Amino acid sequence: MSVGSNSGFARAAIHGTAWRYLAFFSGKLMLFISTVVLARLLSKEDFGVVGFAVTTIGFLDVMSDLGVAPALIYHPDDENTSVTAFWLGIAIGVALFVITWVAAPLVGLFFQDPRAIPVTRILALSYPISALSNTHEAVLQKKLAFGRNFIPDLAKAMSKGLLSIILAFMSFGAWSLIGGQLGGMAIGALVFWIVTRWRPSFSFDPKIALSLLRYGLKIVVVDLLAILLLNIDYLLVGRYLGAENLGVYTLAFRMPDLLILQFARILSVVIFPIYTRMRDVPGSLTRGFSMTTRYVSLVTIPLGVGLALVAQPFILTVFTDKWMEAIPVVRAIAIYAMLLSLSYNAGSVYKADGRPQVLTMLGLVRLAMLLPAIYWAAAVAKSIVAVGWVQAAVALAGGMLNLYVAARLIKLPLRQLFTALRPALLSTIFLAIATQATLLLTESLQPAGQLVLSVAAGGLVYVAALWVFQRDVVQAANHQLRSALGRV
Repeated sequence: MSVGSNSGFARAAIHGTAWRYLAFFSGKLMLFISTVVLARLLSKEDFGVVGFAVTTIGFLDVMSDLGVAPALIYHPDDENTSVTAFWLGIAIGVALFVITWVAAPLVGLFFQDPRAIPVTRILALSYPISALSNTHEAVLQKKLAFGRNFIPDLAKAMSKGLLSIILAFMSFGAWSLIGGQLGGMAIGALVFWIVTRWRPSFSFDPKIALSLLRYGLKIVVVDLLAILLLNIDYLLVGRYLGAENLGVYTLAFRMPDLLILQFARILSVVIFPIYTRMRDVPGSLTRGFSMTTRYVSLVTIPLGVGLALVAQPFILTVFTDKWMEAIPVVRAIAIYAMLLSLSYNAGSVYKADGRPQVLTMLGLVRLAMLLPAIYWAAAVAKSIVAVGWVQAAVALAGGMLNLYVAARLIKLPLRQLFTALRPALLSTIFLAIATQATLLLTESLQPAGQLVLSVAAGGLVYVAALWVFQRDVVQAANHQLRSALGRV
């Protein structure tokens, strides 16, 4: 398949995203079910204690292979490179586990809660477990073999949710999430070895290792900034507002993350190896970036606005009134996730063009805005709702800057970038009107009835608005989807 043309690029992107999102969403559906079960069985503090460990591990997770996997995708195909990447990743994973185990008391000290220490130590096993399959996954991504990625991705994601549910019913409490996470990763690693023919030999080339690390460390710096930007809210909420508020905030983040941010992240994983193949074809990156921005916005903008509007009936229906405090937080995080998703695609452009340092500079700018703002919301205003809306405001400013820089880098006129976003923006206005009107007209119904009717009304009006005002966009998207998914 050629990815040098618009149609070839779109088919590869949609095809790969479909495979990864199908695997991801299938497993996340199980994880969502487990979250519903746990939300009814566990206290808010239990969620917060697990949040301490997940936040800490999230920071170190970007260091899990020091950027070796993306460096392997970036470098030309070579068996010695793949083998060296594998053993280098194993060494890094084991070292991080040891470091985390020793440093875990510092986590308890930071969050002012000793319960954070044991969960952090056990969850640190994720480093050596993930190292067993990182190279196998990168090899498949490099070959654009997204279909073969499907089975291990699905096994990993499904087993996480299923194990969490089983452990919850066995009264393991907060440890259910930890056990599900580690068990799912181990099963996923095993399945990667089964479906991937590649096997590492017992060899190691120091020169290749240095080359991988030179590129990979640039990615690590970018990813460290990204994880700091994504988790600074958890850190400060956990420290200044305690485990219970962190538990509410964590649960409120689940659905926007599942529907919106994870879609954008999965697409960025798919797009990166495709962009690396397109970088030498004049004009390809410009066309590809514009097209991807359009299709991402068609999904994430209506999802973000729609979820913000139906937050109340959704929380009351799924999690019960025990979690009413999460409703205003869900609204804010849905808008934040929508705004942030629009700039994920830009990061793949910088990496594929060999300039990940641009992401570093942009990340530093966004961090300079975000850190004092969230500190104020958590430590001064002492409100998780304020934290959510601060996130949304900074995502708007940072996202606009990211898109502007990416457009200038690949010589994409800003008018063309706005044209790519216009179909989703205009149609979402009609979605918002229809959804809000339905919510007002169904106030006397139970939350479940409100939720079903408002989602149905908003979705139908959104599709109708696209068809009436942007029919060419719908027809083009339908053609690309049928072409790509016909090969799934």
